[in-house]
Amino acid sequence: MNDQQKVVIGYVLSPHGIKGWLKVISYTDPIANFFSYKKIFINKDNEYYPYVIDDSTSSGKTIRLKLSGIDNRNQSEKLAKCEIVVNREDLPEISSESYYWADIIGFDVKSKDNINYGILDSFMETGSNDVMVVIGNSYRKLIPFINNEVVKSVDIENKVIIVDWNDEE
Repeated sequence: MNDQQKVVIGYVLSPHGIKGWLKVISYTDPIANFFSYKKIFINKDNEYYPYVIDDSTSSGKTIRLKLSGIDNRNQSEKLAKCEIVVNREDLPEISSESYYWADIIGFDVKSKDNINYGILDSFMETGSNDVMVVIGNSYRKLIPFINNEVVKSVDIENKVIIVDWNDEE
């Protein structure tokens, strides 16, 4: 599986109990969307290992997973601190006006006055809204991703995000 075919949907925090369960953070929104995937891959040392989800539970933002073939704590410890990914074709269909966060990573981020802030590197979840991590030549800028207020447009074709953001804010 190459990088163009995978999308990160979560992260394994740690083992949970002694029977092979994992404590996981979901990156899906809403969190319940995580449960729509039965086949996942664990990215361990840039190798993708396929697993089937046998069982799962959730409490708040934390999910507990039981993967097929992972039956004890020793096995589950080996998967701690790993990304959970799915094949891109397994993602639900979305409208032509929508996009996944993974689709816009690497886009140029510019002000409405055409000042180039840098490249969108990643997102941070803060609770109230997601925040774009924008990398410039010698800095890292955090810009809230608030549609129509801060983010004025996302041009998929030209790979540009236009924002109304002032560094003093």
